[in-house]
Amino acid sequence: MESYRKLAFTEEVESILAENNKRLKNIFGTHDQFTGRGMEGHSHRVVIDDYPIRVQWLTEEVFKNNLYQDVLKAGSIKDYTIRFNELYPDSDGINEEDVANMLFWARCSRDPSFAFFSLFKIKSKEAGEMIPFELNYAQRYVLSVLEEMRHKGVPIRIILLKARQWGGSTLVQLYMAWIQLFVMEGWYSVIIAQTKDTAKRIKAMYKKVLDNIPGFIYGVDKLQFAPYEHSASDSIITDPSGNKVRDNVITVASYENFESTRGMDYAMAHFSEVAYWKTTDGKSAEQVITNIDSNILERPLTMEISESTANGMAGYFYDEYQMAKEGTSSRKALFIPFFFIENDMIRFKDKKETRLFILDLLEGRDVTTSPNDNSEPGQYLWSLWEKGATLEHIKWYIKKRASFHDHASMASEAPSDDVECFKYSGNLVFNIYTIEVMRERYVSPPEFIGDISQSEKTKRIILTKNPNGLLRIWKRPDDTRTSNEYLVIVDVGGRSKNSDPSCITVINRWNLRFSGGKPEVVARWHGHIRYDWLAYKAVKIARYYKNALLAFESNTFDKKKSEASEFVEEGDHIRGILKKIEDIYPNLYMRAATDPEDIRNGIYKKIGFQTNKKTKQDMVDNFIVAFEDDMFIDPDERMYKEASKYEQRPDGSYGNIPGRGNHDDILMTDMIGALISEDMPKPSIILFVASQ
Repeated sequence: MESYRKLAFTEEVESILAENNKRLKNIFGTHDQFTGRGMEGHSHRVVIDDYPIRVQWLTEEVFKNNLYQDVLKAGSIKDYTIRFNELYPDSDGINEEDVANMLFWARCSRDPSFAFFSLFKIKSKEAGEMIPFELNYAQRYVLSVLEEMRHKGVPIRIILLKARQWGGSTLVQLYMAWIQLFVMEGWYSVIIAQTKDTAKRIKAMYKKVLDNIPGFIYGVDKLQFAPYEHSASDSIITDPSGNKVRDNVITVASYENFESTRGMDYAMAHFSEVAYWKTTDGKSAEQVITNIDSNILERPLTMEISESTANGMAGYFYDEYQMAKEGTSSRKALFIPFFFIENDMIRFKDKKETRLFILDLLEGRDVTTSPNDNSEPGQYLWSLWEKGATLEHIKWYIKKRASFHDHASMASEAPSDDVECFKYSGNLVFNIYTIEVMRERYVSPPEFIGDISQSEKTKRIILTKNPNGLLRIWKRPDDTRTSNEYLVIVDVGGRSKNSDPSCITVINRWNLRFSGGKPEVVARWHGHIRYDWLAYKAVKIARYYKNALLAFESNTFDKKKSEASEFVEEGDHIRGILKKIEDIYPNLYMRAATDPEDIRNGIYKKIGFQTNKKTKQDMVDNFIVAFEDDMFIDPDERMYKEASKYEQRPDGSYGNIPGRGNHDDILMTDMIGALISEDMPKPSIILFVASQ
């Protein structure tokens, strides 16, 4: 007990408790969709004594509404009504109920969170009854992003990566419904789900919303769906007599049968569980989405949202999310971790249990091994806290994790970040968290981008700046005469766009002279090029870096099967080119010949590094150690992307996970370079130059 008192009331424990209370308040808080209190963007507190909602917190948009401003200036609905009727005596006049209804409509049409709670009904998972659509924390977060885009007047384009079971599809669909019911007409929408059953459920949810919205708002008895031009997939909103109430068409289809979407001019599109849309001979996710997107204009209030849980590190959804995350796409990347979800929490019995839990977290935060396959190491659990999880979420995670035999399965079910949720179910070679740490620590922009050439007259190396150039330099060589300071590795790719690019990587070894020194990548050329030009470019780069040791990867072992025939043919050309290079550049990496025929012919050394089953395994094993022990520096963002997708396949071979733009050429040069560097002499300064 005395030990508990000493440890559980330290400043660090108190700080964690205080922070946890803040996080809980953000999730549960005092937000109220009906009054607007505590809701994102609801900053204007107004009081109208004779309005059913006496005190409201309004958004800027609603607050500036002319009717709201006039009523607030009048002081009450009653005074506004009297003044209006005095000013317009020849009109039919209005009463206080009319004004209250108009205020209600004004807020519903510009405040979706209010409309959701006041008018939209959804089915409760617990009780099965229809209840107001009360937003949870994750839904409030996504809604705030949607509303930010709407208020800015920009097209709404989002790719949403999510954990399971928090109502992401529900929010997206009902936000589209809100736009069609209250904001825009002639604003057709399409929803494409993974399967027919899912598509039907989405439409049924929309139908229940219509069933429960009071018809008097639109001057009719009730709202309902009716087929549009006798289509089973297309619906319009009508009254019970079939009269159109809102001029909007809603199309619901499945990826399995999307043909009904052809030829329609949509303003909004919702694509659900895109990562699970399987590519067939007749269609792909990219084809279906591109076909629909091409008809959506780049205008305010147009909307395209692709959402899904993760399904591996390849495919259309993965590629599009990565581009959005990098800012190279028109879409905004959104991720919902499990600790945004209110159901993924377990409460503590009392404060003592909470404090003991904190002590366990603190004690294990540096532990990198887990006691069994059904749990995570303390370091990972602490990382959840650092990412923003509440203690209650971490407690839930620990219990849930006991149901899974590996981290990848749990990460798919309850991801904590948008790196691990994509973790491939295969055997990734490098730890994704180590990759992120190294990326954060070492990635930096190059100081030079352009190309390299050499003057035929003076033989001087020339660097030419070009923002679209393929050569990146992070550090240039100095004037000190040295030996074994630089190592240049060349991985020969293919000429076609679908093949691996070629890569030339320059490694500075100078710091290996000192204890704890690390090899460091200082330059890289990366692209597609003719093989002889590649070889000569590598020579120029090696000369620029103090006549560095130049190592060509001399064969194409373990390349993708689809490229095998191309590489066998190209490999023959490479051998001829290497013979030419031998005549003009003497400092080439040579390996011992092992072919009996070569040895019989007196050939004991061969140009280049040969990748075979043994050397490939040596490269991988060596680089795992270098990576995890932080003994290799690479400032190039592209290398870490390749490392995050590098796997050992079931047949024992290594390579990148198949997918658009997935290559391993940059990583290969680093792995080869790290291995060769270990066998080279330490760098040294050349003190004397022998006279010629």
